[in-house]
Amino acid sequence: MALVSGVALWLLAPLSAWAEEAAWVAETKAKLPPGIVLGRIPPLDAGTQTASIPAYPAAADQPASAGSAFDPGQMLDVTLKTEGGILSVVAATLRPRRQDERPNDDVDDSEMELLRTLAAMKKAEPEVEPCHIFGWAMHNGRKGIAVRAAPSGKAKAVGRLAPLHRTAESDQGSEPGWRVEFEITGYKDGWFRISHATPPGAPYGDPPPKRYPKTYSGTGWIRTSEAGGAYANTQMPVQHLLQAPHVDAQDFVPGSDVAGPDGNLSIDGTLMRLHACSANWALTTSRDGRRGWWRGICSNQVTNCS
Repeated sequence: MALVSGVALWLLAPLSAWAEEAAWVAETKAKLPPGIVLGRIPPLDAGTQTASIPAYPAAADQPASAGSAFDPGQMLDVTLKTEGGILSVVAATLRPRRQDERPNDDVDDSEMELLRTLAAMKKAEPEVEPCHIFGWAMHNGRKGIAVRAAPSGKAKAVGRLAPLHRTAESDQGSEPGWRVEFEITGYKDGWFRISHATPPGAPYGDPPPKRYPKTYSGTGWIRTSEAGGAYANTQMPVQHLLQAPHVDAQDFVPGSDVAGPDGNLSIDGTLMRLHACSANWALTTSRDGRRGWWRGICSNQVTNCS
């Protein structure tokens, strides 16, 4: 099952001013049913005065109704006419999106294979949203974090993640002290499924002493509030947080305190909260308070994940 196909070169350019300000775009948005928002506006086909615009659930960036990278979304087919030099909408029809209309996600063969594997997992276990991102433990207490057998606070604790470990070497990290790192492989109802956790500092040659609390490395569940991470530089066509986990979703301009000189979201220390995940995407909150989707989350506590 291919998750992406086709070519959409218009994704490589910023949203043009004519599309952002055109009256026909506002008219088109007014014709959308409740609960649906447009993605990025492609260039208008001047020859036929038509456009096919991606559309996604308006609540895709809400933790309680987080979007899915495995849901291709819909397309709004718009037909326009020109009267007195002004474009207006003749018809707008919402329909399911075909696989051949999915944008080219510029992923390599190994990434495509991973996405196919995750899609198969989604089909086999639809109640869990499969993903492949990385994170670290967000807990400063002495007992660390309980890892549960199921996504529930009442589920059996199968192990624990060791607490924060401070050493002279840990000052080089992006977080105060070393934190347990792990893979995040799924999401359900405010919980992350994790695996392959490593003791705090171990990946950096500064492991805790033998007497330190052990880190459970098997599979289990922790609350999303107990996981942190960093934005990874995955060369997204538009390096802003997005409204849905798709490269052609609506993008949110980052605040001045988190934007780099190029106006893009800086990936250095700006991720404040992980809410959900899907495939290689995560629903996050950045330091400016903006919530949205970013492709690629890493757990490196030393570099900026570029």
